[in-house]
Amino acid sequence: MTIAEEVLKALAGWGSQPVFIELTPNKAPIYFDGEEFRARIEETTRLLRDLGIRQRYLVTIFLENSIDFVSIFLSLINLGAIPIALKMDYRKIELDEIFANAEPQAIIAEQSHLALLEPYLPGRLVIARSDGQLILRQSPAGPPSLADIPEKIASINYTYRGYGFPLGAMIPHTQYLMGARVLQAGLKGSTGESMLVILPMPHIFTLIGCLLVPLLFGMTSVIARTAHPRLLFDYVRNYHIDYITSVPEIYELLLKFRHKEPAIDSLKAFVCGGSCLSASSYEKIVGAFDIDLLHGYGLTEFTPVSRNIRGSARSGTIGPLCSDVCCRIASPDRTGAGEILLSTPHMARAYYRRPQETAHAYTDSWFKTGDIGRLQNGHLVFIKEKKNTRKINGNIVDLNEVRKAMLMYNRTADVEVSYRDNVLSAQVVFNRDNDFEKEVKELRNFLKGIIAVYKIPKNIIRKD
Repeated sequence: MTIAEEVLKALAGWGSQPVFIELTPNKAPIYFDGEEFRARIEETTRLLRDLGIRQRYLVTIFLENSIDFVSIFLSLINLGAIPIALKMDYRKIELDEIFANAEPQAIIAEQSHLALLEPYLPGRLVIARSDGQLILRQSPAGPPSLADIPEKIASINYTYRGYGFPLGAMIPHTQYLMGARVLQAGLKGSTGESMLVILPMPHIFTLIGCLLVPLLFGMTSVIARTAHPRLLFDYVRNYHIDYITSVPEIYELLLKFRHKEPAIDSLKAFVCGGSCLSASSYEKIVGAFDIDLLHGYGLTEFTPVSRNIRGSARSGTIGPLCSDVCCRIASPDRTGAGEILLSTPHMARAYYRRPQETAHAYTDSWFKTGDIGRLQNGHLVFIKEKKNTRKINGNIVDLNEVRKAMLMYNRTADVEVSYRDNVLSAQVVFNRDNDFEKEVKELRNFLKGIIAVYKIPKNIIRKD
């Protein structure tokens, strides 16, 4: 079955319990129960068809966290189209590569985001979201050529492997469905409980862990658009949140403010992924909140690979392997550490229109993760990234892409990009003798227009 079919089937048994609660600043919360959300998917499917979306269309999505994001994503799948959910942080260098690679037939975006997408609109079907409504902004120039995508593929999700450009992993329906089942097996969530959703929805971790797990297993998703700790604590209390699924950096932020907050009785577990969580941070967070902290590991190509299980979680590990996942360590050193290889029938098996990169990542039935780890007492331990990428607040940053962006500045002669002690840095040589600090300021302003802001190095210094 497709993701949409499984969700519609699950919604039939929800009754009056909220499926979603959407929290928007300065507005009343929006509630949808099972029947209302089922009707919303069916209504959105009809509307998108009427606006021109067709089977086998590739459709880029640029939407804020919202109930509409979920209904549009599922409705596109219901139509047989292929959603490509993209971060609204992306700028010219990322967007140029993605649009050249995917050549999508349609764009669905927040009305306020269309000005940034202006170079990519010509010739495409364009639908804008404004005040909760979907409005046709542009019809296609002519009959578009359709993508040749296997029926088993649910979506194309862009990721990085250090080449300096994003790769579109072709994600099958079974990855979403199996991923949700094994995450739920670790979480052990119950019908009627609630999960706070704060991660950007285009992330595969969010799509599976924050949306599909609650939808398929009867939990309410409370959607927020902020990571401000005071507001998050308020949401937890006011909506009796049982679980939060997020990245280590969010839990470390909450830890800093924990002493200022009264007791929180509802919280049962934090689900953690996207970045490395140290053993010391694990112990501090568990001690401060007195709950389970379930750290896990996954990639866009398959999520989750491993996860800790509620009631038996360990610090310093990313948990035992999930069911239907095989793992081996390639060329282990004397400590047992080597590249993590994985195999599962449910993983992505190709990058869209990237045969060379696909061949490099996949050998026979094994996927080369580009990460270094080891198996220890039945648990997987993550050590570091082998590929030329790093994680910043759960976001993958390709060091080659950052270097390429910095070299696009017309007064940059040479750049070296590095990531040490959780800080992204760059050493720069400019091609003229000018005030260095002034030149760095102008470089930063230039970068804001061509690359996601979280990829701009925190430290930019003179290269010797």
